[in-house]
Amino acid sequence: MTISPVRRRTRGRRPARPRHGPASTPHRSSSPTRRGCRRAPARHAYLTAAVLRCAVYLGPLSVAVAAAGPLSRVAWPIPLVTLLIGWTAAQALTGTGVAVARRSGPAAACRLVGSGFAAAAGLWSALVWVAPRALVGPDRGLALVIGLGGLATLATVTAALVTRAEAAIVKWTLPCWLLAVAALAGLPVGTLLPAAIVAAAVRAFKPLVVPGVRGRPPRLTRADRHRGGGYLVIGASQAVCVGVLWHATPAGSTLPFWLPLLLAVPILEALIGWHVDQVDAGLDTSESVADFGRHVRTITLVTLAGLLPPLAVGVALAIAADQVPPAMRGVVQSAAAGMLLGGVFAITFLLAARTRLAVAAAVAATPPLLLAALPILPVAAGDLPNAVGVLVVTHSAGLLVVALTVADDRRTS
Repeated sequence: MTISPVRRRTRGRRPARPRHGPASTPHRSSSPTRRGCRRAPARHAYLTAAVLRCAVYLGPLSVAVAAAGPLSRVAWPIPLVTLLIGWTAAQALTGTGVAVARRSGPAAACRLVGSGFAAAAGLWSALVWVAPRALVGPDRGLALVIGLGGLATLATVTAALVTRAEAAIVKWTLPCWLLAVAALAGLPVGTLLPAAIVAAAVRAFKPLVVPGVRGRPPRLTRADRHRGGGYLVIGASQAVCVGVLWHATPAGSTLPFWLPLLLAVPILEALIGWHVDQVDAGLDTSESVADFGRHVRTITLVTLAGLLPPLAVGVALAIAADQVPPAMRGVVQSAAAGMLLGGVFAITFLLAARTRLAVAAAVAATPPLLLAALPILPVAAGDLPNAVGVLVVTHSAGLLVVALTVADDRRTS
């Protein structure tokens, strides 16, 4: 779930400040006719954008399914470390790449994304070279290729988001889905999968590859570096959470963990898109800062209601896990963890979309920090129950943070 240009399109826009008393009106609201005509054409644009982003996010999943055979021949840290490096880089580079694309154009943004993932690929190659065989598997070359393929896939997603090419990349990832179906049917994919990954990557970096424009990565401003640092923390924290829960889930029962997470992402993505769209609409329709504050509080209450179901279902599943047979306990706890993690992701990205990036990074980093502190505490539960408990605490605290951010309307954008 990376931050996209659609979510960030309201950055820097503030509700008008009253200059001559509370009855002053924003300059965007000069007439009712203008307000209605302005918002009507794009009223549901956020929903279309959310669907496209979710389709782009599923691209790496198709690659993982198609590469199930090679993945089974490497050690388990290989996909987890690839996820950690790639997801962290994707978050940081998307956060800064959107601003660079808006300021300097898509070619400059692609150059930034390409440089960042090239550095990630160099780091991965060095890790595979020096890692013990027990952490890599019997085939070091295969581990290298799998990691580079995963990073290339995430680079494709990142470039698509920063250049607003989601629809085109969805089409170019169709061969990966066909190869995934072929792999599930037991057919060999061979070198077709790397070719499909490269083809999609070339299309994603079209603003840089086709014109052949040379140049250095764009210079980042101080705000860009701060934004990139915040999203780097968010991405690393999310990847650690996924890795810990994946590793803690009983072998052969990972589907209950992934399924609620995958189902929750489109719904929560649409909810966040609706929230940001409604805040943006309030900038055009509010007659004063006080009206805008009431508007934001109303849509925040609706958003909180939409974020409650993952917490309620996750808690219900966690309670039900104690009532089922021991053989099924891990499956139910895994489903609870996936549901809760999806809610925490949504809260994190909602706070980031409302320009509370430092708060969003703190919420995202809470689960890994608590999980790291649990071994030194007298906690008798296992890894998976501990993770579920940590996610319940984080989700509840995140909802409270979202509610409290409404109190400061001056920073809402």
